[in-house]
Amino acid sequence: MPIYRYQGRARDGKKIQGEMEGVNIHAVAQQLKSIEIIPLEIKEKPETKTSQWANLQVSFGNPSRLSPQDLIFFSRQVYTLLKASVPIMQALEGLQTTASNEALADVIKNLREGLDEGLDLTSALRRQTDIFPELFISMVHIGEITGKLPEVFLALSIYIQKEKESRDQVKAALRYPMIVIVVIIIGLVIVNMFVIPNFAEMFANFNAELPLPTRILMATSDFMIAYWPVCLAVPAATAFLFLKFINTEYGKRLWHEKMLKLPLFGKLIMQSAITRFARSLSITGRAGVPMEQALRVIAPSVGNIYFEEKINEMREGVERGESITRNARRMNIFPNMVLQMISVGEESGTLDTMIAEVADYYERELEYTIKSLTAAIEPIMVFFIAGIVLVMALGIFLPMISLLGAIG
Repeated sequence: MPIYRYQGRARDGKKIQGEMEGVNIHAVAQQLKSIEIIPLEIKEKPETKTSQWANLQVSFGNPSRLSPQDLIFFSRQVYTLLKASVPIMQALEGLQTTASNEALADVIKNLREGLDEGLDLTSALRRQTDIFPELFISMVHIGEITGKLPEVFLALSIYIQKEKESRDQVKAALRYPMIVIVVIIIGLVIVNMFVIPNFAEMFANFNAELPLPTRILMATSDFMIAYWPVCLAVPAATAFLFLKFINTEYGKRLWHEKMLKLPLFGKLIMQSAITRFARSLSITGRAGVPMEQALRVIAPSVGNIYFEEKINEMREGVERGESITRNARRMNIFPNMVLQMISVGEESGTLDTMIAEVADYYERELEYTIKSLTAAIEPIMVFFIAGIVLVMALGIFLPMISLLGAIG
């Protein structure tokens, strides 16, 4: 969506200027009115492009420059200094000198330069959309308008910390089976390429008929030795084509949809997406971000393209004047418990509180699912490894036992 520059007056008469995304000038004017700003002038920013961050990233910051830990440090330090009534320019100057790395120092330097040019903090942040996502910028924008900027930075630091912890937990749960699978593949390659040929040569000297498991192992080993380029090229080509496919718009969307239905891991991915959705909606709601704008900026944060599309469909329904409960039900992606909490919150005017409860609940469920997944994967891996070892043992030792019996 295009970005518009605006000038307006707050409720206290103070003149405010900044930038905001919107479908058109009318939509931006409605958003400004919803946050009690009287628009005086709205112009489309020339040669603007919607940040590609939203489509490519699922976490705060640009991994090639800033880590989530850097943004947590930045948000907490800004909160502490603003809470102590330190002016924003002085606060940023101090943060620049104490930044944990040069990349963060450069980001803060660019913010200071923007403020020196007369921009407000929101506009200065928007100049670095590869670093600060729309959710972060929208929260700061509301904080500037309402005079609650310290509270907003505190909420953002907590949000990013929880987001980082959730992602670390999911990565840890997926790391174990991946390591085991890689070790098994390496072990099978070594056995077939170097171990079995030695036994095959020994068995050939006895001129005896070999058991079926042994013949299978030897045939597999012979194939791998004779056609090892094919054995390397086929998996590599398959992986390359798969990655190429899921990097297309259609492929990524289809893959993200199917991920939600994967055995064992689908539930984990769904709970992770719901946790991010609820946590993001809660923090934006408490900051006073209008529902339409909140749904727009939190959609990329769920980390799943299919889920993101559904949230955008919800936003379109809300923009038409429909209730969020009705739209959430129509998407068919939320469990009944989530729908009930949203319905109760919307009817009672406590949607922020109910959504926060959903986030807390699914954070606990996510931890439980990760533990259960690990507990379920371990016996599967043990049986899988035991099966491979059994086949190898039968293939190698059965003919040796037969030969020993014949000799005896």
